[in-house]
Amino acid sequence: MAKNEVRWYQPHYMSSVEEASNQLQFLSPRLIPFAIGPKTFSLGTGYSLDRLSEDKLGINLLFSKSGVEQKTQYFWSWTGGYDAPVSTSYKSDVVTSIVYAEIDYFYFWTFSRTKENPESWCVVPIVANGPKDSIGKYKNNIICAPSESDAHELADALATLTAASGNSLRTSSGMSLIETPEKDLQKHPDRAGCEVYRVEEGSPAAQAGVLAGEILGTVNGKVCTKDVITTAVADATRKPEGGVVHLEARYKGRSGAVDLRYPHVDANTAQLQRQLADLTRHGAASPGVAPSLAAATVPSAPGQRLGARVRAVTDADVAALGLPKAKGVVVTSIEKGGLADEMQMQTGDVIVEVNGSEIGDVDFLGQFVRSGAAKSFRIWRKGQSLQLTVPQSM
Repeated sequence: MAKNEVRWYQPHYMSSVEEASNQLQFLSPRLIPFAIGPKTFSLGTGYSLDRLSEDKLGINLLFSKSGVEQKTQYFWSWTGGYDAPVSTSYKSDVVTSIVYAEIDYFYFWTFSRTKENPESWCVVPIVANGPKDSIGKYKNNIICAPSESDAHELADALATLTAASGNSLRTSSGMSLIETPEKDLQKHPDRAGCEVYRVEEGSPAAQAGVLAGEILGTVNGKVCTKDVITTAVADATRKPEGGVVHLEARYKGRSGAVDLRYPHVDANTAQLQRQLADLTRHGAASPGVAPSLAAATVPSAPGQRLGARVRAVTDADVAALGLPKAKGVVVTSIEKGGLADEMQMQTGDVIVEVNGSEIGDVDFLGQFVRSGAAKSFRIWRKGQSLQLTVPQSM
């Protein structure tokens, strides 16, 4: 198992729900699941993303891998037993589920490269008001990416969708703390406050030189507790130019003042909320929740329902999806029972042709569907061109 480190990152809010959804779709082919076993946790190597779906509550990503497992089995017989190889096919799934309303903040694990695993960066949504052993609550919500920039872009997209859902993310202090129990203060009054047991690399605390093992006596003049420092960081990040959190710290007999400088939260949450309100007024979302993947729903003609939401292919999709050119539309979600579902279309498929005609944009695809004349679709899936035929019953 690769050694992991915890790093600090403050997500940057994007300008719109649509931009965040498009970025999420763009990143999805490169995402890696995080697998947790009975005694160990590791990167889910060998998995590929089968499906990405999003609803008003959050996002689900289904990763799977399949293969053939070979074992030697002993067979008994009257003439004497013997060992023989036995091959068994298998398929494993890992589902990553992130509920926007539950996210409090994000932090990052980075795994160094090993012989078994590539270097990876994992986005960890911390669940609001989770139990102390909250790893048990968010263990299946961790998503990894092959680079730090990918992980940051993933966190930015998730943070934007979380803000649009009505949830307010907070900024992590960058430190993991243990409050001194009341019963210990009678014997050790010098330990009043919080003990730092981990400092996240890149955080304001790390930049100020805070060390694991330090005792934080006061925060902005108040006795340190987790709630006190959370409030102090929140107040600092609300200031237009960012703010300072003042600490009185003790370490190995030494004491002194430490200033942690937190940047302003550059999220225009009011703008995101206005966009959500506009979508709600037009019937695209329910009050207080994020809309589904921000894409157009292709209209249907009587007797024929595509049942898919799509968006136009962008230049960035060409490399990410292995497309020969920036043409077509990307399927971002599929409705059960619709035409797309009946044809076994998948999220992430790129529709490049209908009835042999190249798809230029969403409106062009909508014209075929509205007319009821669509008979065949050519799609691009994971580097391959496939032909899907409309069932006669549709």
